[in-house]
Amino acid sequence: MRRQAATPDRRLHAAAEGGDPRAQFNLGVLYDSRFDSSGRPVESNRAEALKWLLRAAQQGLSRAQHRLAELYEGGPEAARDCVKTAFWFQVAMANLSGAYQQAAQAGYERVSMHMTPTQIAKAKRAADIWQPTHRDIAAPVGSPK
Repeated sequence: MRRQAATPDRRLHAAAEGGDPRAQFNLGVLYDSRFDSSGRPVESNRAEALKWLLRAAQQGLSRAQHRLAELYEGGPEAARDCVKTAFWFQVAMANLSGAYQQAAQAGYERVSMHMTPTQIAKAKRAADIWQPTHRDIAAPVGSPK
């Protein structure tokens, strides 16, 4: 009996569960994109997208940090927690360059226009001391409360 090869989604899930930040990022993007890895339409799952992007972002993957901030900015939690959104934009800005850094800067500026000086200072303090975890954990280590 021949074994069936793992599908890209299964391999991606396995790598993400194993702590690979690139796989976690890609899985988060897939959950948010409304398409599977073969381009077929699927229902998006914002909670899963946030979970996987957060795990990748916590490990220091800058594109995950930026995408996570964008997801927070565009979601219902943005109004409640602009500090978290600004925090991830600032962390991404510190780790990106060129046009990507400019995009993160623009995102930060959009969010900070709706923040108090105290909130801005809180996000900046958290971003200044943030360090990647370099392991796969579910709790938002280093992100502001």
